[in-house]
Amino acid sequence: MDAAAQFLEMSSGYPTGPNGRSSHLTSGVVLDGLIAFHFARKEQENEIRWRNIGEDVIDLTRQWAKSSNWNFSNKLYLLEAEYFFLEDDETRALAKYEQSIKAASDHHFIHEEGLAFERAARFHLHYGRNEEALVCLSQTKKCYKSWGAHGLVNYIERTVAELDKVQRTR
Repeated sequence: MDAAAQFLEMSSGYPTGPNGRSSHLTSGVVLDGLIAFHFARKEQENEIRWRNIGEDVIDLTRQWAKSSNWNFSNKLYLLEAEYFFLEDDETRALAKYEQSIKAASDHHFIHEEGLAFERAARFHLHYGRNEEALVCLSQTKKCYKSWGAHGLVNYIERTVAELDKVQRTR
């Protein structure tokens, strides 16, 4: 994630308007928001800066969702989930993760469904709900496998193995 933050820093000077780097790469903008919310939780000394980036991405994604709910609703829900996670609002965050997962599934965005399950798993892990996290990671693996993302499947398998090891030592 540190490399992701550095990339976001380097690219922030480029315009994101009609002729900018992200006008046709909306997924990159959404990832910028996910990275920002991650670092807002991780780096308290820079929380406001990262939060502002994340909130700006939510505002932009909300505009996109008005134009194409089909393409952007799941992304918006995921960003809102991460925002509520940052706010420590477990109930609203969980509801948004569930909305994101459902919208991605309904709209056949299997890779984004996997991402939403993965982020929900991280949310559950943060609150010590390892069983719920394992359920989400199992669904993540299924999505990534269906998508053909074997590297991500291997990563999720390693994550599950580490979590299983932690649970056995308790």
